[in-house]
Amino acid sequence: MKGKLFLILIVLAAAAGGYFYYTGVVNFNEPKIIFEEKPQFIGADTHLRFKVVDDRPGINKVQVFVIQNKNIKIHEDLEFPEGLKEKEYDLKIDARKLGLVEGKAKISIVAEDSSILKNKKIISYDVKVDLTPPTLSILSSPAGIMNGGTGFVFYRTSSDVVKTGVKVGNLEFRCFNGIVENKNIYGCAFPYPYYWNRKKSIVVFAIDKAGNKTSHAIMYYFKKKRYKRSVINVSDEFIETKVRPLSDKDIQDPVELFKYVNVQLRKKNEDLIHKITSDVTIKEPLFRRNFLQLKNSKMLGGFADYRKYRYKGRPIKGADAYHKGMDFASIKNAPVQAAEDGKVVFTGFIGIYGNSVIIEHGMGVFTLYSHLAEIHVNKGDEVTRGTEIGLTDTTGLAVGDHLHFGVLVQGLEVHPIEWLDRRWIKTRFLDEYKRIKNLYGGQ
Repeated sequence: MKGKLFLILIVLAAAAGGYFYYTGVVNFNEPKIIFEEKPQFIGADTHLRFKVVDDRPGINKVQVFVIQNKNIKIHEDLEFPEGLKEKEYDLKIDARKLGLVEGKAKISIVAEDSSILKNKKIISYDVKVDLTPPTLSILSSPAGIMNGGTGFVFYRTSSDVVKTGVKVGNLEFRCFNGIVENKNIYGCAFPYPYYWNRKKSIVVFAIDKAGNKTSHAIMYYFKKKRYKRSVINVSDEFIETKVRPLSDKDIQDPVELFKYVNVQLRKKNEDLIHKITSDVTIKEPLFRRNFLQLKNSKMLGGFADYRKYRYKGRPIKGADAYHKGMDFASIKNAPVQAAEDGKVVFTGFIGIYGNSVIIEHGMGVFTLYSHLAEIHVNKGDEVTRGTEIGLTDTTGLAVGDHLHFGVLVQGLEVHPIEWLDRRWIKTRFLDEYKRIKNLYGGQ
């Protein structure tokens, strides 16, 4: 009898042990600590990003310490849902607030599981505390800028900079080194949104590998430009011959159809254009002169015209749109030339813009050519100023044979009138660029 009872107890103990092992209550494996990237420096704004993983039975505790003379606990996580197997962390470390001084320190992370054994994983590694912000000196900046205009900035930084650019209001744009031989010299073209009617701050910033940041505000004169507002009548013929063929939806009501194409489809098309022209691949400016205008042409539509629409005498509410380029007309199927040297980054059909070509000219500057009948270049082609890239037509949402010509800077439309002006490009950019190259062309 005693032997049977002993055997039963052994079986029950084995079963319990198996159950506890299967559920992870008894577990011999440590949690895992996986880094996105271990920061080697701690500064004013350092981010420690990592993930804790424990497959069985789950996470119980996570602690993070910065060690310099004494342990400073910067984070402690003690409450986890039962069985939580994974958690990501993004912890900001501000060395000054923690009372750290420049020099050596350690980061230590402790992760504990919820098993009976409380298995722990500890990772400690050396870091350097750096509280010295990068240097930044403005070499050239715009004296004035208008809404819808383009500005240029050149500046010098220390060599420890890992991120830099210019902020216009709440918008951030990249600046680039490699435009002269000295790699500590940065420059860029940046846009001032056409839809802003008030002066906004323009700030150049530089961030080093420790997260320390230096910023300088640009002092400038803001010129408010008033753009044209107009009302356009929409006919049944226009809706049936131009609007309906562009729609990917079967909308019978002519007003709703026009609203869909002119608002939603327009946004989809412009989002694509913005995406293409935000991807800067050429840092060095390839533009050396003012941009070419379509030969022997007259302007039909202006930049940033705000257009309202009417159908059979009644306003079409919710269909308003900005015209984000300039329309030029010459003869039917007029040859279209590349405005300046550059690289073709897109060719194809873009909805309301019809057959289009986009060319990159360096420093974040792109030109757009739309409503073409034919396209005579391919994506990847390098073109020179005056290269024939296509013929004008009425493809897309166009009435009458013309070219829609746009200039975009880092994904935002700007007024082409500046780029067509020989004096503007010389005084605002070329003279300053030559001066910077003469000063900093060598290492």
